[in-house]
Amino acid sequence: MRSTYILGLVLGAASAITLSAFGCGSSTPKNTLDDGGTASDGNDGGTSTTTDPTSGTGDSGTGDSGTGDSGTPCKGLQCQQVTCGGGGDTTVTGTVFTPSGTIPIYNAIVYVPNADPVPLTKGATCDRCGAVTGEPVVTALSAANGQFILKNVPAGKNIPLVIQVGKWRRQVTIPEVTACSETKLADPELTRLPKNQSEGSMPQIALTTGACDKLGCMLPKIGIDASEFGVESDGTAKAVHVYKGADNGGPTAASQASAFWSDATKMMKYDMILLSCECTESLNNKGGADGPAFTAMADYLKAGGRIFTTDFMYAWYRYSGDPDLRSATDIRGGAPQAGSPMTVNASFPKGQALSDWLSVVIPGSAGTASAEVVFGNIKSVDETKTQLWATSGAMNRLPEGPRIFSANLPVGVSADKQCGKAVHIDAHVNSGLLDAVDKDYPASCKDVMKPSENLLAFFFFDLASCIQDDGEPPTPPPVK
Repeated sequence: MRSTYILGLVLGAASAITLSAFGCGSSTPKNTLDDGGTASDGNDGGTSTTTDPTSGTGDSGTGDSGTGDSGTPCKGLQCQQVTCGGGGDTTVTGTVFTPSGTIPIYNAIVYVPNADPVPLTKGATCDRCGAVTGEPVVTALSAANGQFILKNVPAGKNIPLVIQVGKWRRQVTIPEVTACSETKLADPELTRLPKNQSEGSMPQIALTTGACDKLGCMLPKIGIDASEFGVESDGTAKAVHVYKGADNGGPTAASQASAFWSDATKMMKYDMILLSCECTESLNNKGGADGPAFTAMADYLKAGGRIFTTDFMYAWYRYSGDPDLRSATDIRGGAPQAGSPMTVNASFPKGQALSDWLSVVIPGSAGTASAEVVFGNIKSVDETKTQLWATSGAMNRLPEGPRIFSANLPVGVSADKQCGKAVHIDAHVNSGLLDAVDKDYPASCKDVMKPSENLLAFFFFDLASCIQDDGEPPTPPPVK
């Protein structure tokens, strides 16, 4: 979407804005406001450092006119950044939501571009955090409650705004940003991710069906348009392709998952693969414990693919064609029931964010994550190769153990050499009778969004986001 860039401020008769002819490298700011105006209370959410996930970035994040140290003249929207007297700032605040406009999203990138962002490439790619396009003027990340604060925003009419999570990206236009005050974006329709590809970019998603967990019903409930669901033959015209797993569920024209996940070339066309629980390990439709599916899936992950698994789909780790990933978990299997609810591991930045996010989305959760049934398939995880997100207590003779983990691929190497990601929730999150992934999907998903599906949504968007060292807090991309 192209946006109209306004290259000068409209000056009112009562304004005290002085436009300077100096370039960006000048010690004299381009635009100076001397009326002592201050930003409103919406600016209190965080400091102006690039390590604060709620703060924007500029030269110092303080609204110092957008000038840099390169000595080059300002360009485009940089020329509409102003210095405010009295310690004020020009800010834009809002909350990033799922396509439905109802669930806040953590760690979304929000920025004002100075050029058209480059089209995103579909399929497994080795992306890097911070590599956004469009020459961002100011950037910020959404906090655990989905809220963001952009500081030192260019003032004027029709200011473009980009919201991005991995290959989810939507560009909108802010009708007007007033200098040295807070512009609140209160309408979720303006700050949600795209529902369909006509509104913006979406990742290419493959969904394999399974009788024991209606994982796919989370997708229409987070707001993806029914028009975006299809099958392999639809190509990129549809964002979500359904493949028939062991239950043979899904649209009539859907291809078999057994052929799909044995073909790395086919899988490489997808940014994400959601693997629904098939009620058993179902090794027969994966070519056996040493079958080609496990090798192909390992190749896909190393190349930048993302997978989402629940319950018996632990098979993709237990029998992985990648010995390093296989050694990252000790799996007992068999789906023994474990204690519930799960306790969130808040000892690392994203874990704390999950705990805070759950408290917003499911009030009273107090650091716990619920699911319809929790399992104890995983004895232990190697935390040098995986990230432990949640545990739960003992039940019967089953000891306390890990219930949610993720792994960045290849495992055991530094984050700057990792490209793919896998997340496993050892639970059933949607096994009700009102939902089904069948020939009428997605219309067959008739139940309301459940708390456990909110948990799915958090990990779905975290899986889509760029790969980083989870031991470090996320930081906004640099400005150009």
